Amino acid sequence: MLCLGSLGRLLLLLLLLPPQPAAQETLVRLAGVGRRNANEGRVEVFYNGAWGTVCDDEVDLNLANVVCRQMGFQRGLTWAHSAKFGEGQGVIWLDNVRCMGTEASIADCRSNGWGVSDCTHAEDLGVICSPERRPDSPAVSAQEAPSSSSLRPSEQRQSPPPRAQMPSSSARGHEIALHRNPTSSRRSLISPQENGHEIRILQRNRGGTSPQTSPALPQGHELPTRLVNGASYRQRQDAAGNSPQAVRRRSDTLSGNHVEPEPVHPGVEQETDVHFTQGSNKVHLEEARLRPVLSNNHGSIVTEGVVEVKHAGRWRHVCNRGWDLSSSRIVCGMLGFPDAEMFDQNAYRKLWDSKMADPSSRLRTQTSKKAYWVEKVRCQGVEASLAQCQAQLSIPRSDVPCRGGMHAVVRCVPGPQFTRYGRAPAPPATPPVVRLKAGPRLGEGRVEVLKEGKWGTVCDHLWDITAASVVCRELGFGTAKEALTKAQLGQGTGPIHMNSVQCVGREKSITECTYRPVPLYTCKHNQDVAVRCNVPNTGMRATVRLAGGREPSEGRVEVLMEVGGAKRWGSICSENWGINEAMVVCRQLGLGFASTAHQETWYWPGSSDAGALVLSGTHCTGTEMSVQQCRRNTNVYCPRGGEGRAAGVTCAETAPDLVLDAQLVQETAYLEDRPLHLLTCANEENCLSSSAARMNWPYGHRRLLRFSSRIMNMGRADFRPKATRESWTWHQCHRHYHSIEVFTHYDLLTLNGTKVAEGHKASFCLEDTYCPEGLQKRYACYNMGQQGISVGCWDTYRHDIDCQWIDVTDIRPGEYIFQVEVNPSLDMAESDFQNNVMRCRCKYDGERVYMFGCHAGDAYSAEAEDLFDHQRQISNNFL
Repeated sequence: MLCLGSLGRLLLLLLLLPPQPAAQETLVRLAGVGRRNANEGRVEVFYNGAWGTVCDDEVDLNLANVVCRQMGFQRGLTWAHSAKFGEGQGVIWLDNVRCMGTEASIADCRSNGWGVSDCTHAEDLGVICSPERRPDSPAVSAQEAPSSSSLRPSEQRQSPPPRAQMPSSSARGHEIALHRNPTSSRRSLISPQENGHEIRILQRNRGGTSPQTSPALPQGHELPTRLVNGASYRQRQDAAGNSPQAVRRRSDTLSGNHVEPEPVHPGVEQETDVHFTQGSNKVHLEEARLRPVLSNNHGSIVTEGVVEVKHAGRWRHVCNRGWDLSSSRIVCGMLGFPDAEMFDQNAYRKLWDSKMADPSSRLRTQTSKKAYWVEKVRCQGVEASLAQCQAQLSIPRSDVPCRGGMHAVVRCVPGPQFTRYGRAPAPPATPPVVRLKAGPRLGEGRVEVLKEGKWGTVCDHLWDITAASVVCRELGFGTAKEALTKAQLGQGTGPIHMNSVQCVGREKSITECTYRPVPLYTCKHNQDVAVRCNVPNTGMRATVRLAGGREPSEGRVEVLMEVGGAKRWGSICSENWGINEAMVVCRQLGLGFASTAHQETWYWPGSSDAGALVLSGTHCTGTEMSVQQCRRNTNVYCPRGGEGRAAGVTCAETAPDLVLDAQLVQETAYLEDRPLHLLTCANEENCLSSSAARMNWPYGHRRLLRFSSRIMNMGRADFRPKATRESWTWHQCHRHYHSIEVFTHYDLLTLNGTKVAEGHKASFCLEDTYCPEGLQKRYACYNMGQQGISVGCWDTYRHDIDCQWIDVTDIRPGEYIFQVEVNPSLDMAESDFQNNVMRCRCKYDGERVYMFGCHAGDAYSAEAEDLFDHQRQISNNFL
């Protein structure tokens, strides 16, 4: 009996204990200081009855995507480290969180475990999400989520999770709207517009009728129809947003989830075959494709065929009555082509007539149904997608759909970079005046334009999808998928050429659009614009794959090649396999940048059908669209062998980008005659010319061209040494470690490019020397600390440090080109290697040195760079 009594008490205690929250019940909120909107803030999670923060160690964009989707936003834009939104209080629940990006909750990601952390609140993680909400999530405002830093730890422990985020099957009606309404004491002091959903509730209940009895009105948590299709609503609002009435109306409303009174819903006659997207009264055509009915294209990209569009998840054909070249241009833009062209459609008409004359034809049966057609599409030719065009699913009072017509047919013109996959258009008559930089994928990047021989960026005021589409078409792609602002794909350097760009959509170049010049100091590079363009489906992604990796973004590289007249999968010889080759593979797979190029892949087993080597001697410049386009051996030859020594890659969404401050080099250069007895350590590290070994040490001196260098990380990921701390090299003479043996090259060249003197600098201290306001230093060399350069920070090497020079003792007076190259061996990945070189004109008269015209290697046009190299008289009057 005693045992049974003890057992009963034990069961009672177990029933009274609160259950541990499951992964899907873990709540997340954004809090902190300095938040501009509800889509950004410090990440806080609710676990074990208390709110806590997340440490920023080892996080990436995958974690931001998971958190943002869990919060109801569509995706994550970026993440912020070092408590950018203020330091939280209480528990740090998660550390070293690693997400794949597909998890439903942050609790599903790998981590050290709940409450296991070695961080402080100075490392609290923040995220910035896209402002667009997921269709199944209610909108929120920045004021709705209280900060955990404002609560005492005891209050955090006892505070329940926010009611609006608790999943409950019993939640009904307008509970969320009522939760947001102001208190009764304040309700009489505000305008009706500020009352949010309250106005709508009163309207629906007027007359004593229950809301549930009116089927024509939105029920429960449903939003007004204009808010369900948020993209079209924002476009209409933006179009009218500059009127005085709109400005006055905005100033009178509250921020956050403001909902205006719903208009009265009249009784609408429902058409059985007409479907409207998400309750909107506009036909929303989601996607488009071409079906090649007259040719198989033989593996090349499809540029011609019958148009099919997707509406409400279903593919339909488009009637060609009213279809014109403007509509064809929009379809081609969505498919990644810059333009469309007219062609003879008689062959398609004959095929259509023969199918219609055949009683057993399946096409004849389908075309008689209205659900098979979108009967009318009308575009102006400047839209970014068919979703912005006028469309009609069926013609009223018409029994026969598409009477007298047939399905629409389109022929697209591919861009010049895709000519090998389709028909070849005429080559461009003039050199390009726009380019994309630092984009993780094909058709993405920061927009830079050429003006007066110098490349510069574009400021984001008034930047929109129309201007972005003009840029994309100019570069040989289709229309723009996204027009990005606030340097979302990294900051540029140099001048900012354009601001307030406004395009009609028919321009051949962005330079034909109206824009304003940028006065000095009115726009900064943190406002640089970028684009994501539609690109054609070339099928190249299906010819390469990664095998054996723990994540989809890593593994042994396997390619599909033609061997003996047949297509076979196989691996790549890793001899000479480097970061450029890895970059091409990651871009071909759509996985962003390469973070590491692996020459040994013992830990990644290959596929059973790809055991043999099919590619060797691979050499890529980094601009190819597929690894099959790179130079390679005609016959496979690989002394290293395959299997565990096959090539592999690790890809990443973001990458660092190192840029040298050219102006600082120009301002700090000078000559010094330094005694030999002060150069013992420098000589030991090979920082002097070879003639120094023949001198009578320690007597005499060497003439040194000294300068300071400041290296900025303008990318979107921290720059870290490839070697771990355990493998750093200790130099006894200088008594410090070298994390990168050769970090920079210093060269003095003649005007025809011959090297006459050189120097190099090992990275003995790669750290955040200076970070702008708002960024916190994360790397310091003191006490063998972690080395690296944080995003937006600088690492400075002063002119008085050993090896920060070129030994010019043996150089004759004359005119030279002074060149500095960062990360010369490409050991560490970057988003852009072309700006790693800085060049100056250098004049040495035997006693003094003059530096002028210093610039990054990709800052000038090809003509201006050629002038810089060969013209002896070059102006230095430019600011």
